[in-house]
Amino acid sequence: MKRVHFIAATAAVAATRGTSAPAAAATPSRSMWVWQTSLDDAAAVAAFAREHQIGTLYFSLPKDDRAAVAAGEAARLRQLQTLAAGALTVYATIGDPEWVEKPRTKLPATVNTILEAHAAHGVFSGIALDLEPHTLPAWKDGSAKDEIAANYVALLGSIHRAAAAQQLPLLATVHPTYAKYSPPQSGSNTLLQIAAGATDATVLMAYRNAETTLESFGGAAMTQLAATARPWWLGVSTHTGSPAGTSYATLPPATFFSSIGKTASDLATRYGTSFAGIAVEDYRNTVALLGH
Repeated sequence: MKRVHFIAATAAVAATRGTSAPAAAATPSRSMWVWQTSLDDAAAVAAFAREHQIGTLYFSLPKDDRAAVAAGEAARLRQLQTLAAGALTVYATIGDPEWVEKPRTKLPATVNTILEAHAAHGVFSGIALDLEPHTLPAWKDGSAKDEIAANYVALLGSIHRAAAAQQLPLLATVHPTYAKYSPPQSGSNTLLQIAAGATDATVLMAYRNAETTLESFGGAAMTQLAATARPWWLGVSTHTGSPAGTSYATLPPATFFSSIGKTASDLATRYGTSFAGIAVEDYRNTVALLGH
């Protein structure tokens, strides 16, 4: 990747930095990821979100639903309107680690489909980008980590510009490991700081089910995100079969919302108003956890 991409990205980081202490925390809110769920279930998803005070949905539309929405099928558009009713904010969730394996000259087709759907029908409140470059084998073994990071930064910028042209905010998932890695030609900036500077908001995938382990795992990342003064959410997992200590699926269901509520309150106090709230991963597992 050309050096100019990192220069532009690190300039964005510098513009967001501040030296003052965090401001008094606002009331944090709740958001939720929705995967492997058809728009046929839109009414049930919306009802669940309202019942549990979840204000933002990151909805990954199945391929057929994406195409139907882009084509303007009335039934699918009405289902999206059902999701947006009652002040729910709906982000279109897209992304695949394979998108950043190699340099790109064009946006992925899925990105264009979402942008075209919104341009024609105004159906989304934003784009939630889930790329997770750290999951690629060539990142893990170090054989192409720098190249993948460069591709990642470049794609964030390209999608951000395309989304901004339609006045759509871009949110991206990030991982604590990005806070400990500075790509070449990035100066002292970490990949986390660059990603935060290249987007409008982030979700930190620091999946832990206790605050003590959360701080040790994600503390450096949370400090860096707070310093950008851009909104960031903490991801919490309800997946079954996850490694010990990472998911709320192993804890009493009755305490789930009170537990994440306390964590949100504590983080808002500690990190200030840039902390937006909790992002629950995900709808289907949370429904199962609560026995709905």
